[in-house]
Amino acid sequence: MQDIALLTLHHKQSAVEGPLREAGFSVTTVSGFDTDSLGTFTGSVPRQGTQLEAAGTKARLATELSGMRFGLGSEGSFGPDPYTGMLEWAREVLACYDAETKRWIYALAQGPETNYRQITVHRWEDAARFAHAIGFPEHGLIVGKPGQDGFDKDCQDLESLENRVRQVLAHGPVWLETDMRAHRNPTRMRMIERCAGLLSQRLACHCPACASYGFGEETPIAGAPCESCGLATLATMAKKISCDVCGHEQRVELVTSVPASRCNYCNP
Repeated sequence: MQDIALLTLHHKQSAVEGPLREAGFSVTTVSGFDTDSLGTFTGSVPRQGTQLEAAGTKARLATELSGMRFGLGSEGSFGPDPYTGMLEWAREVLACYDAETKRWIYALAQGPETNYRQITVHRWEDAARFAHAIGFPEHGLIVGKPGQDGFDKDCQDLESLENRVRQVLAHGPVWLETDMRAHRNPTRMRMIERCAGLLSQRLACHCPACASYGFGEETPIAGAPCESCGLATLATMAKKISCDVCGHEQRVELVTSVPASRCNYCNP
């Protein structure tokens, strides 16, 4: 079993240790660094760089702080879905860093499985309905915004939430948002576990050409033909998987055609 250090303040080890054990890794938590200094969901500390870069930075820091060869970093982001822009969407990235070879291996899980929401309320009754809808208190709820009077991320039950909301309501409307920190959001934990499963599969896969671990970096290939007119569309028809060590590539076919509804010619 190979040790891997996870940099987290929010108990993410419970989501990743099972899947990574399948790839031969034993997770050790590193807690001597304030990961909130790299960015917070409330915006009190802006994230520097991309989601991928943030996860990679945490993974590298994990190796430096622990002295271990392998480090693990996690970063989530939330917003509208990339297809219609109408649904809330979660994206979780896990990065594994190898301090010996200076390699990063990434995994991404995404989908609508999230309770990411916000609301402005003028009455406690509206706040109570919102809290019920997002699954409070199992899922955390944040009252107000950073820097505002009454800002609170630590309400643990309905009574404490009501006291805080009523206190702030005495001075005006109250902003409420779901707490997206992993230890306060079981729905997010499940997405992290799913991402850990994908990372585990990647780490356990070895390049058929050079035998390096982590084979499977994916690049989509567009051009799937329309089943009606036969012309190429923008839809993905295949993916290229490759080795970032020796450059070996394989093509994996995904579909032979797509419906006319996805064709720019048949359905402009």
